[in-house]
Formats: sequence, C-alpha cells, structure tokens
Amino acid sequence: MSILDGLSGKKKSLFLVIVGILGVALILFGSMQGKEEKTLENSEKNDATLEYIALIENKIGNITEQITGSSHVRVIVSVASGSEFQYVSNEEIKENYTSKEYITVRTDGGADSPILLKEIYPEIIGVSVACKGGDSPEMQAKLIRVISTTYGLSSNRICIVGTP
Repeated sequence: MSILDGLSGKKKSLFLVIVGILGVALILFGSMQGKEEKTLENSEKNDATLEYIALIENKIGNITEQITGSSHVRVIVSVASGSEFQYVSNEEIKENYTSKEYITVRTDGGADSPILLKEIYPEIIGVSVACKGGDSPEMQAKLIRVISTTYGLSSNRICIVGTP
C-alpha cells in the first residue's frame, strides 16, 4: 500500500503539489551552492587577471608618455581569458583510468595549500591608446611598432587615436 492510495482526490493533489515544490526547492538550493563556490573561484582568478591587465596598461602608458612627450595618455588592454594556474601534482596513468593528486604544503595557519608550479598569463588580444599626437601617422607608426614588438600583437589589433 502506497501513501497515495490512502488519500482522496483533493488531498492527493495537494500532496503531489507540496512534494513537487519541495523537489524544486531542493534543486534550486543545490544549484545555488555550486554557483557560490564557482563565483569565489572566479573572483580569485579575476583578481590576478585584473592585476596583470593593470600592469600591462601601466607599462604601455609609460612608454607612450616617453615617445609622445605627453602625460595625457589612456590605455585599454583586452585579454582573451583569465589567468590560469598550474599546480604540482602526481599523475598516475593506468590502462583503465587516470588519477591526479595535488601536492600540498601545510601553512603556518595549519591549512593545506597546493604548490603553484606556474601561472599562465592571459593572451592579449587588443590594445587601444589615446594620447596627444596620436592622430599623426608617424606617431601611430612608432607606437604600433613598439607595442606589436613588445607584446607580439599584429598591427591590426592595436588602435592609436589622438586627444585634444
């Protein structure tokens, strides 16, 4: 005998609605927890990426100031993705499966922390520079040559414009 057999028409419908609502609530609750963890992980990666972008923008701004002689320079750098981190690990490859175990170090606070092997910086896909004298074809050619040589970008990914 099941639970539904003992219930009449309206009670059976009400019971099914309540069970359905509880099921949807559990699914939503479970998916929210996963999003919070991913958001935290992404925010850590975003911090490293934003620092890298700021560093590149600052370097391009400094060299542009030296070339143009103007301190009124704005630089925007676009990247393809975020920074990527690779950690030290032991990898065991067998016929039917592969297992990977990360090597950790115990910190002063007692927490285990993975050992960073290397950080792969994001690929720069575009640079825009606004500066005094940026309308001049000679100045544009100089700046494009410097930026493309330094960062390995093709000239069509670099935009130089003049400011008043």
